[in-house]
Amino acid sequence: MPNTTRSIADGSGRALAEPGYWAWVPTAFSALRHRNYRLYWLGQIVSLVGTWMQRTAQGWLVTDLVLELVSGARVEGLTNWYVALVTAMGTLPVLLLGPFTGVIADYLDKRRVLIVTQTLMAAQAALLALMAYLQILNIPWLIVLALFLGIVTAVDIPARQGMAIELVGREHLPNAIALNSGVFNTARVIGPAITGVMLALHFSVADAFLLNAVSYVAVIFALVVMRGDFAPRAHAGGQRRETYWSRTYAGVSFLLTARGVRRIVVMVGVLALLVTPFVALLPAIARYRLSAGPAQFGFLATSFGAGAVVGSLVLAYLSGRQLQYLTLRIGYVLLLGGVIVVSQLRSLPAAYITLALTGFGFNWTFADSNTILQLYVPDELRGRVMGVYSMLFVGPYPVGTLLMGWVATNLGVSTALLAGTLISCAVALVLFVRHPRTNATL
Repeated sequence: MPNTTRSIADGSGRALAEPGYWAWVPTAFSALRHRNYRLYWLGQIVSLVGTWMQRTAQGWLVTDLVLELVSGARVEGLTNWYVALVTAMGTLPVLLLGPFTGVIADYLDKRRVLIVTQTLMAAQAALLALMAYLQILNIPWLIVLALFLGIVTAVDIPARQGMAIELVGREHLPNAIALNSGVFNTARVIGPAITGVMLALHFSVADAFLLNAVSYVAVIFALVVMRGDFAPRAHAGGQRRETYWSRTYAGVSFLLTARGVRRIVVMVGVLALLVTPFVALLPAIARYRLSAGPAQFGFLATSFGAGAVVGSLVLAYLSGRQLQYLTLRIGYVLLLGGVIVVSQLRSLPAAYITLALTGFGFNWTFADSNTILQLYVPDELRGRVMGVYSMLFVGPYPVGTLLMGWVATNLGVSTALLAGTLISCAVALVLFVRHPRTNATL
């Protein structure tokens, strides 16, 4: 395999090697043969552990702040609402900006974009830590800082998603997506567990925020030392004369007209709106339904992440067998069934097991959806399409979180989770059972 300074797909769709290519790496981890991807992958492990530490600490901090404001029967309802509100502010900008920020990923150097976004995320975490240490952090400030992080995330996601193929090429892209998911979910295991132990040992949430700020150094360093040319590939020919709006619409148009992925994208949006917000309600579920303390809450979140990690490893092993359509459907069953069971549980041991199975299904559902889409999309539209996809994947989550928070406040957490999941089951039956297609077209 020839040497080159850039790790991208060649004309045949095979991954080209850059200096540092490790051909001996097993097929189950084939994306790690590429030096640039190894750097990015290792940096992400450290950074995402810090991210999940911050998310876990922030959710628990909200429950403490609500207790300082009110007491009595109103506590649980207001906790559900404020946990949902703070979480929603961190992702709402993706819903509003996703299609527009995708253009940035296609027309600018993705690596430089990520260096800027990751640096701003580190600054947000450092500011959270400083305000927490000074004891001036309250719910309004949490909302403002979460909104800032959401704006940065809206720029970060399309660039991060779109750069994967530039690191490993088309041949190893499914494996890279599975390993990315593995990193994300390994962090989902480790981060909440560390935070739970820290809180149980009477460390403060500010310590978790500070560790997150420091963790960004790893991924920023990885991006800086990557080798190769990451110049955008979308500046060919007449595309320079296109208006910004026409460039933006190209990504939307692709998803509207690509029959092979349309149903997957619709289902992703439904799940993001009605099912995945259960993660935001987990602090309230832990505290008021399962009578869990901070350490137990951390391990509840860890159980979900542990199941997702196992799912990632299995997907990585299967990545070369082109089974994405089958595993996608299995993921739907495990995810939807798991959330239904969680909505009715009052037993901690049963919750640990159920959340692990739910995490497994969560990973298969969204990693497979991402893989199918990325293999289908033209390279020159990748950033814009992934921007639209992120709008549908991440964007409905804040709306759904607020909706679930409102329903949970008025009717209870169980009713909110059960109603959203049953509606999603009905949509899945219509899309994938009533009108089945072959694996080639889904």
